[in-house]
Amino acid sequence: MLVNTIKITACKVILALSAGVLSAHSVLADRSLAEDSRFELIRLSVDKSATQLATEYLNDHVDAWQISELNGRTSFRAGDIVSLPKNPVNPTGVYANRTRSIPILCYHQFTAGQQAERRLEVSADNFERQMAFLAESGFHVISLKKLSQILQGKTAIPPRAVVLTIDDGYRSVYTQAYPILKKYGFSATLFVYTDFIGGSAALSWQQIKTMNDSGVIDVGSHTKTHASLAFDPQQETADEHQRRIIMEIDGAAKALKKRLNLKPSLLAYPYGDSSPYVVDYLASKHYDLAATVKRGDNMTYADPLLLQRTMIYNHHSLSDFKKLLSPSRYE
Repeated sequence: MLVNTIKITACKVILALSAGVLSAHSVLADRSLAEDSRFELIRLSVDKSATQLATEYLNDHVDAWQISELNGRTSFRAGDIVSLPKNPVNPTGVYANRTRSIPILCYHQFTAGQQAERRLEVSADNFERQMAFLAESGFHVISLKKLSQILQGKTAIPPRAVVLTIDDGYRSVYTQAYPILKKYGFSATLFVYTDFIGGSAALSWQQIKTMNDSGVIDVGSHTKTHASLAFDPQQETADEHQRRIIMEIDGAAKALKKRLNLKPSLLAYPYGDSSPYVVDYLASKHYDLAATVKRGDNMTYADPLLLQRTMIYNHHSLSDFKKLLSPSRYE
């Protein structure tokens, strides 16, 4: 229904152009034909795909689906008139019989080869099979920064969207996961607890910098020591809890600024534990997103500081993995 409405509106714009109701304008006169508050019509000078158009006009290749959905195809020829959205196509993600949602997957460690012994380890072979499935099944792997834009209504949820995250900062992220992510052109967010970095099983700061500079990995905070951020009145007073939270969050932020010249805006709660004070403190420090490990997906109305994530364990088969992905909730 939405697609038909958009197509009808685009046709009205073309008719208005021919009647002289809309004025022609252009940065490049041979391409831009007309626009209203919702759409711009362009005439292509060369063959282009929806991905190329999204990169050029929408500033993100991931948004190619919006151009395809609007025009009913994925490739265009020179001379074609193409409608471009000036605002997100269906930013709520709500359709007649379903609501789009975004699963966030949470990994920890990786091992070489086929076998993984610990529950939170995933073998390189299994990880590659999972990434291959996402690629072959048409999933859009988006970054948490993209998700932040979606939750703010600045862009829309792509069909079959998924976010990849990795916690802690084990060296195997660099040796096993990073090459596979690069191979498939996927991005992921790495949440590090800063006291761990440089340890015997951990990443070095240089390895983190290399991945962060590549654009494949965004770095976020997993606090300073990986202690639970929950408030336990049997163990601490409210004042002690607040001082501890400030130390955990600000201590990690200082280390990330010193080592990577990075001001973190993304955080993963250790063990998924939080408290009202933690959420308020993150908001006061202008963090965009924070993630739990409560299993579930995220709609456009999700709380950005209490996002849900699904843990991936070593016993998950590819069949299990597929069942954990639910990019739409059907009504």
